[in-house]
Amino acid sequence: MKNNYKELLEKYGSPLYVYEYDILMDRCQKMSDFKNYLEKNINKKVNMHYSTKANNNPAILKVIKEHGIYVDCMSPLELSINQKCGFKNYEILYVCNNITKEEMSLVNKNNILICLDSISQVETWGSINPNTEIMIRINPNTKGVGHSSSVVTSGKETKFGITEDNFSELFSICKQHNLKIIGIHQHLGSLFLNDKVNDYIAGVKAGLDIIKNDFKDIKIIDLGGGFGVPYMELEDQLDLIGVADELIAVLNPFIDSYPSVEEFKFEPGRFIPCEAGLLIGTVTALKHENNTWWIGTDIGMNELVRPSMYDAYHHVKVLTNNTEEITANVCGNICESGDVLAKKRVLIKPNIGDIIIVENAGAYGYSMASNYTGRLRPAEVMLYSDSEKLIRKRETIEYLESNIIW
Repeated sequence: MKNNYKELLEKYGSPLYVYEYDILMDRCQKMSDFKNYLEKNINKKVNMHYSTKANNNPAILKVIKEHGIYVDCMSPLELSINQKCGFKNYEILYVCNNITKEEMSLVNKNNILICLDSISQVETWGSINPNTEIMIRINPNTKGVGHSSSVVTSGKETKFGITEDNFSELFSICKQHNLKIIGIHQHLGSLFLNDKVNDYIAGVKAGLDIIKNDFKDIKIIDLGGGFGVPYMELEDQLDLIGVADELIAVLNPFIDSYPSVEEFKFEPGRFIPCEAGLLIGTVTALKHENNTWWIGTDIGMNELVRPSMYDAYHHVKVLTNNTEEITANVCGNICESGDVLAKKRVLIKPNIGDIIIVENAGAYGYSMASNYTGRLRPAEVMLYSDSEKLIRKRETIEYLESNIIW
C-alpha cells in the first residue's frame, strides 16, 4: 500500500499528506524508551509531553497516548483536541505565550497546569486566578539551538522567558497574588542532532544552576524539547540514549543537592511524527529559463511553509520513467517568489503529471498549512502495511465559504 501513491492521489486528491504508521509507532517507542531509561537512572518521575503544535491530528495523538506520552498545548483548539483524544487534565501542560484573560480562565477552569513566560502574564494570571500553582519559563541567556534563528528560544534576542535580572519583580507579584511557583521550564530551541548535544546539555546546566540559586521547593523541572531528526540524507539519527546518559551525569548531582524536585518533563515535538510524514503531489509544469530548470508542482507554500519561512531543507524526489538528470529548483503554485520547495537539486527530469514526494513532512507541515491565495488544505491519510485510512478530509470551497457573511 505504501507505494501506491498514484492511487492515493486519485482517491484523495493532490497534494496529499500521508503518514506511515510503522514509523510513527517506532518513534513513539524510542521516546518511551528514552523516558524509561532516564527515569530508571535518576530515580525520579519523568514525563514526556508531546508538543501538539507539531501535528495535532487525532489519529497521531491517539498513537502517542497509547505509548504513555503526555501532551503540551498552547491554544483552546489544541486543548479541546487533546481532551477529545482522551488525555486527562494532569496529562496536559499548557505552555503558552502572550494569551488573553479569557484563555487563562479557560485553562484554570479545566484545572490544567499552566506555564507562563513573562512577568506581565504572571500578573494577569494572578489578578484573575489568585491562590493557584503555576510554572514559569526562564531564559538562562545561554546559547540556543535550532535550525533557524526563528526557532532559537534562548538568549538575548528571543521573546521567551524571564531572566534572572527580573526575578525580584516576579517574586513580588507572586507574593501579591499568593501564587506558588511549583515548576520551572526552559527551552533552548528546535532541532538539535548529535553534533549539538553539548549545547543542549550546557543549557540544561545553566538552567539548573539558576533554579538552585534562585528558587526554593521547585517540584517540576521542564527541560523542553528540540530533539531533532535528520532532514538531510547524510545526517545521523539522534542518539537518544546518548542524550540520556549526558543528562544523567548532570541531573543526578543536581537531585542530590535539590531534594524537593519530584519530576522532570521534556517536550518532544517533531521527533515523533516528522519522519513518518510525506507530502505527495503532482508535477504541473517544467521550464528552462535563464539557464535554470524549474519544476512546477501543486505543492505550494500554503501546504508546506517551512522551506519559504525557514529556508528549511526537505529531501525531494520525483517518480518518473525518465532517466535524464537535471539540476532544478522545485516550486509551488503560489504567486510568490519565495514559494520554492527546493533549490539546485539534482533530480530525474520529470514529465508533466509525474508524482513528486517531499520527505520528513510529518511535523510542522499540515499544522502550519494555510489557505493563502484561496488554496485548499489537503487531506491526510494514515498508511498501514496493507491498507490506508483517511484521517482528515480535504477542504472544499463550500466549507471555506461557510463562514463568510455575504
